[in-house]
Order: sequence, then C-alpha cells, then structure tokens
Amino acid sequence: MHVSVVGGGLAGALLAWRLAQQPGVERVTLAPGGARRRDATAASGGAVRGYETEAVQRRLAIDSLTELLADDRLRDWAGYTETGSLYRPRDTASIEAGAAEVSAALPDSVRLLTGAELRDRGWVGDDLDGPGVVAVEERQAGYLDPERLRSRVLADLAERGGVELLGDGAVTGLAPGSFTLSGAGHSAGTVHTCDIVVLATGAWTPALLRAHGWDGAGLRTKAIQYTVFGVNGRRPGTFVDEVSGLYGKPAGTGQLLGLPTRAWDVEPEGPEVGGPVPDGALSDAVFELAQRRFPQLRLVARSQPVAALDCYSTDSLLALRPVAGTDDRVFTFTGGSGGAAKTALAASTRAATQLASGAAPSGT
Repeated sequence: MHVSVVGGGLAGALLAWRLAQQPGVERVTLAPGGARRRDATAASGGAVRGYETEAVQRRLAIDSLTELLADDRLRDWAGYTETGSLYRPRDTASIEAGAAEVSAALPDSVRLLTGAELRDRGWVGDDLDGPGVVAVEERQAGYLDPERLRSRVLADLAERGGVELLGDGAVTGLAPGSFTLSGAGHSAGTVHTCDIVVLATGAWTPALLRAHGWDGAGLRTKAIQYTVFGVNGRRPGTFVDEVSGLYGKPAGTGQLLGLPTRAWDVEPEGPEVGGPVPDGALSDAVFELAQRRFPQLRLVARSQPVAALDCYSTDSLLALRPVAGTDDRVFTFTGGSGGAAKTALAASTRAATQLASGAAPSGT
C-alpha cells in the first residue's frame, strides 16, 4: 500500500512516521506544505495531561502521555517538561470516574482537589466556595514543544527507506488516489499518485475540500490566541479553568495565558501571507481575568499575542475521517480543536493502524 499524507504539521508528521513503521505499508509520501512557520503546530503551547472530560478524548490523552513517559527518545524529541497540572471542569458529574481512569494508567499521579485546596494554590473567586467545587490535579502532566517534536520526526522520516519527502509545494489538485503540487520545485504541477491520500492540512482542510467539490461538513476553522506575560510573584503553572475559560502554562520565566476566541470560520490565507491579526481586546481581557483569579501573580509585561488558525470538528477529536464521494481513497486527519498536541501520539497510532489494516472508517 502507498499512502500519501498532505500536510506537515505535528499530526501529519506523526501520521507519516507511524505509517512508515506499519508492515502493511510499502511506501509513504509526505507533502509538508509551505505554511509550517505559522500553522497551529508552530503556535501551540503543547500542554499535555491525561484528564479530559470527554471519554474518547481522555483515552487518547492518557495513551499519549503514557507513551511519552515510557519512551526516552520521544520525551527528548518532544522536549517534555513535567510541571504538573490542574484541570477544573465546568461539569463535575463524571469527574471521579474520569480521574480514576487516568489514575489506573498513571498510579499516584492523580488526586481531586476541593475549592479550599485550590485557594491554597493561589486561586481566588466566589465560585470556589461550596461542596461541589472539585478539580483534577495531575503530578506527571506538563507540556511539550510541538515544533521540536515535529522537526525530530521529520528528520527521522528523512532517513527511513520507503519514505518520500516532497518540497513545500501548494496543493492545486486532488482526486481519489492522487494530488497535484505546484511551486517549490513543482512549478509545472506535478501529479503524485498513490492508493490513499490523507489530508492533514489543519485549518486549510475545509477550504481544500470545498475547492475540489467535496463536503467539509463537520470541520470548521477557528482562531486560537494566547499571550506570554512577564511575571513576578507566584505563577499558577499549567492549568485549565473551564468555569472562567482561562488556561495557562509556564513559558520560560513568564506565563502563557489565554481565553477561547469566538472567531469561527475564518478563512486561512496562502502560506506566503502572515497569520491572523491578534485580538488586542482579548489579550486585555486575559490580563484582567488572570489578575482577579491569581492576585499573587504580578503580570509586569505583555509580549505580542500569538494567533493562529486551527481546524475544529464536531466531536473535538483528532481522528481519521473518510471524505464522502472518494471511494474511501481520500481521508482527513485533523479536527483536534487547538489542543491536539496532547492526543497526537495515540491518535496517529490509531489512524496508521486503521489504514494499514484496512479498518479505516468508511464513508459509504
């Protein structure tokens, strides 16, 4: 079987790497594209943990973290930094079962915290009062460097037999079992044929599908944004607070902080154009909210906000999906909703296994 992966973000690079190790795959072609300097991988903060509120997402996150912790080479490639993390879900109905699942895979890493214990860790707010307040603390969670991991995986792919790495051409044609690249050594429009094409093209995926007459239903683009602040005082570390929307992680001597944007269905531009314009008002809102939630944190400087686009799916999963009308010869591998770094290892293994075994989800 010959599988071509179009898109060289973290998801695409890992999928090609997993496919190259599958006994049923004789040849892998990776067309990385020309937007790597400003894609979601380049912008990602790389937070990694096992706990997620949704069961399938949680399983992928647990399996990814377990593999990362068990593999010295992967951990080095990823530049993994263990910081611990706190996750406060809005809905706590199934938090004990979810935390127990993480604990079964990573013993002694997980405990549940009350509102009073969150206060002990520097959190402030009236919403922390009451018996129903609970958060998941993970000792072995932390963050990786998605750009570093991508680069190491691409370097390893370049040394493997049966792998073809193409130049940074733009996709100008798609058909079941083939794609066309132009530019970057493909100026005449070089057609590459294969058995299966997988589009791991992130935010460019919906537009790419529409441009070739296929349905991009279930996939949408959305802006992601955060700001790295210089700090004095006690840093909150790696955390997600679903109640306020605030999230963060250490970033050098500073603190990365962000809130979800509301900028849906933003059309990505070509790879030669800069990314989305950062929203200054959103960065100001992050600043104000963080000072209220963590009054011991002194934000002393603000760098330019980092903004990018990513592809979101209705189920928020990085997963293999067939493209209707292509006889199961074109798939997408995207949709991880801006947080796919924590699930990419397990999701790429699952997708590669499905393709190599012929068990890929069918669009029939």
